[in-house]
Amino acid sequence: MVSNSVPAVPSSSRLWASVLATAMQGLAGLFETTRPDEQSRAVHLWFLLSISIVGAWVRLWDLGAVGLHGDEETMAMAVRHILIDGQPILPSGMFYPRGMTQLYLMALSTWMFGESEWSLRLPSVICGVALIGLSYLMGRRFLRPQWNLALAATVALLPELIIYSQTARMYIFLVTCVTASMVCIFEWERTDRLRWLVAAVVVLIIGIDMQLLAVAAILMFMLPGLLQGDLRKLIHSALAAAVVVAGYVFIEYWTQAQYPVPPPEFAAGLGPPPWERSWAPPAFALTFDIALCVSGLTIAFFSLQLVRTIQVRWSAVVSVALLLLGVALQLALFYHLAGLAYLIGLALAYRYGTPQTGFRILVFVFAVGVVALIHASLLASAPGSIIKLVGAMVGQPSVWPYVRVAQLSEAAGVIIGALLAWGIYRFARHRSIPDFWLLAMLGIFAPVFAMGFFAWNVPPRYTSMSLPPLLLCAFAAAQRAFDWYCASRRDGVLKPAWAQAAVAAVIAVLAINPPAFARVLHAGYDIHPDHKGAAEFLRALPLTDEDIVLAEDVLQQTYYLGGVDYWIIGPQVARKFIKRDGNRVVDFYTGTPVIATGAMLDALLQQTEGKRVFVIGSGEDQRAGRLFARGEDLHETIRSPRFKVIYTGRDGLTQILQAVPHQVPRSSSTQAESEADEAALVEDAAAAMESSKAPSASTE
Repeated sequence: MVSNSVPAVPSSSRLWASVLATAMQGLAGLFETTRPDEQSRAVHLWFLLSISIVGAWVRLWDLGAVGLHGDEETMAMAVRHILIDGQPILPSGMFYPRGMTQLYLMALSTWMFGESEWSLRLPSVICGVALIGLSYLMGRRFLRPQWNLALAATVALLPELIIYSQTARMYIFLVTCVTASMVCIFEWERTDRLRWLVAAVVVLIIGIDMQLLAVAAILMFMLPGLLQGDLRKLIHSALAAAVVVAGYVFIEYWTQAQYPVPPPEFAAGLGPPPWERSWAPPAFALTFDIALCVSGLTIAFFSLQLVRTIQVRWSAVVSVALLLLGVALQLALFYHLAGLAYLIGLALAYRYGTPQTGFRILVFVFAVGVVALIHASLLASAPGSIIKLVGAMVGQPSVWPYVRVAQLSEAAGVIIGALLAWGIYRFARHRSIPDFWLLAMLGIFAPVFAMGFFAWNVPPRYTSMSLPPLLLCAFAAAQRAFDWYCASRRDGVLKPAWAQAAVAAVIAVLAINPPAFARVLHAGYDIHPDHKGAAEFLRALPLTDEDIVLAEDVLQQTYYLGGVDYWIIGPQVARKFIKRDGNRVVDFYTGTPVIATGAMLDALLQQTEGKRVFVIGSGEDQRAGRLFARGEDLHETIRSPRFKVIYTGRDGLTQILQAVPHQVPRSSSTQAESEADEAALVEDAAAAMESSKAPSASTE
């Protein structure tokens, strides 16, 4: 009997799902799972407890010995108001929306122990100690106990984490939330229980409440699905990432709504964004333009010859596309992106090439190097430093975030750089890649790479969301290198546990950097500004209602003195933190009027003749002796004979200056210049108010 039924044809959705699942299985086949078989024992937990006690001791030592600094006093002023009516309100009346969870923890500590620097910082210490244990839980995914204890010891003694733990700001909470989220992700990978993924999402959203940069950790949700080739897990991770992004958008939008003007971007004080300062138009002489074009065509020819040796068609197509894209980017002076395109294209070519491929790669690299040398020679002829030369050549995105994340632990940064190169080498040689290499890509390289699109340069703390995977992958790579050495020397037999512990301890010492550790331990005012000492000196004079006080760090002195008369700061800094109040501009955190130019300061001195006028300088941001923050005009006025130094703080940098009577030349033009300068600030504030209608991503 012949059947007349038509064979079932799979739907397009099923076909695509099948193709995607096959592709995922192929991708998962590139990686080697490195979950250790040795489990922790009671003795290891006792070691962990000892490490945690040491970590708590170094964090509690001299916790309240220095005054508030940085942005700690912003949190402290909000905490003061929480204890009054439960809301984080600043002296200007502004609702302070950042790090809400931490603010209420600080308020609880202050309520229990009284208001002091010690009590305000205590929640950060507790969080920093908890991070040690969480790091050990995180490390179990890749590390044997000896190496995992070394990781915990590094977290306990790493200078950057000690500073975060002794500071009443949210960066230690950011690192801890990212670490806790990684613990949950690894448990989800191991148990396949969705509750762990839900926990990872919740913890990361709390981290975003602490610091918006925590959103950069969402790529690590993809790790279990990619390693296991599990389409279902990949879909779940995508949904989890979407929930976190939705939480980020809500928190960011709500935070923006509390500001009278947009808050500063995290790199706002570091100059124009990358698209304004890293572009160097290749305006070379015609002969050089012709030479560069010919060189580019030559590289393109070599790339076509190179891919002819590739045996797999899809690999040849992708490789030639990447290599030609790299040529275009290189000629346009975007060496960062060009280098990545070249690297991926050449790795694919070598993986699927023939024995002739290696020689042609060398020829191609030589041609690329010749063009790079031509570019460097042309750009070096213009005035500027080596850093400016490199900046002109790398283009966008900036490479500085790579440097900043490595500065969190320089030894770990070097190991991660070697790990990335080693993984690409193994891929090119058809060898499996350890799974922690993928974690390094998702948790370190990708977020830091993306940051380069938004900021040319950042402080290291803005890359701290990548610190947990940085340390974990560095120790996993060191453990792998140790295993390889033992296998090559003893035919696969590992050295005794004490040898592992000794090598792991050496890696921990290198990652911690003992000189840097010694510099932050019991450092006091050697590394911190003395805002508190300046306030205590003025109180002891004593101050009277007739005295006029100007402060460069208006937040700190508002906290310690209860308020100052003026915020004295250069216009390039002031315009980011001011709002319009009638016919004048004020700092939107404290409501303090602003003095931003030498003419405004001279006019004030004329108006207050006969009164004592004090300027409280700052020990922070000492680039060229505060020249950057003050601006040249205001800096010259402050450093002129019109003022004398009457106090130098314990940090050797913070100064109090007093106006010298009869040193200001009386001129009718001074008042006119002052009014013009203030009008310009009013315009800046009005323009900022208009621009505040459009949301923009920002952080502090």
